Amino acid sequence: MIRRRLAAVFALVLALGAAGLAAAQKYPSQPVTLIVPFNAGGGTDLVARAFAEALKKELGQPVTVQNLPGAGSAVGTTKLHGAKPDGYTLGMVGGFLVTTSLRGAAKFPATDLTHLGRLALETFVLAVPAASPARTLREVLEASRKAPGTISVGTAGAGALTHLAAEALSQTTGAKLNVVHFAGGAKEIAAVLGGHVSGGVFSQVEVLPHAGPGGGLRVLATFGEQRSEKLPEVPTLKELGITGVPAGPWQGIAAPRGLPEPVKAALLAAVARASQDAEWRAFLARSGLASHVLAGPALEAFLAAEIESLGALLKSAGLTQ
Repeated sequence: MIRRRLAAVFALVLALGAAGLAAAQKYPSQPVTLIVPFNAGGGTDLVARAFAEALKKELGQPVTVQNLPGAGSAVGTTKLHGAKPDGYTLGMVGGFLVTTSLRGAAKFPATDLTHLGRLALETFVLAVPAASPARTLREVLEASRKAPGTISVGTAGAGALTHLAAEALSQTTGAKLNVVHFAGGAKEIAAVLGGHVSGGVFSQVEVLPHAGPGGGLRVLATFGEQRSEKLPEVPTLKELGITGVPAGPWQGIAAPRGLPEPVKAALLAAVARASQDAEWRAFLARSGLASHVLAGPALEAFLAAEIESLGALLKSAGLTQ
């Protein structure tokens, strides 16, 4: 009797395993959700929607963007972390995942996901309303020194990468900026356009639609090593003699840990192919984003370096112990 029961259990386990393998081999057989842990309209959301179109072509299934903002990206990233590891829930990740994890808002380490690829890099910019009397970054910094706290600079949220960049800019230049936080880049853009703050630190992709003649914003500096092809007349912080400020964000895509190997392999291949999609690359070019695809051990090494460098910035800004 006992042997029969054991044999039945063993047969059931084998059957379930075979069924799971068969399901994995058929992947994908239904729509995929791509979580964006911010409001619609921000930089990460714009990148996600463009990449979702490219990924849809490779997977042969709809890829639906789901915006889950809150708690400095912790709501969306936590939902991703806890999702069923079947390949049907993916999420956008970046430096924000690292800072959210290090600050304890997300209760898991940034490495506790299946990182499928780094997709792109971009530069931060500092922009002011077009009607602002400030014509250069030096004027903004000098005004903040003369009247500490009167120059307000917006960020996409407490602990966000734009927050770290704003704090680092204030510390390294001796400026006395009043750093103000908003719930995502879209609301920060609205606040600067509305003149509710003196300016803001943004990802370039958020600013470009509003920059230039009649656009509502004036970009005073870019944070990357070289001048932006989209803003060639705007000086870099390096040109202005300012160092020690984060250059900009990166965008990546991840899944929960524990993916079946066939599903993981299929996703890695699909992400790699989608990163070469002509329309995706055209989006990158229009947005001033650089395609810097990383996967595997190279991505793991990059993520480890990000955890170390951003951890140091969080401590210097007094956001962690």
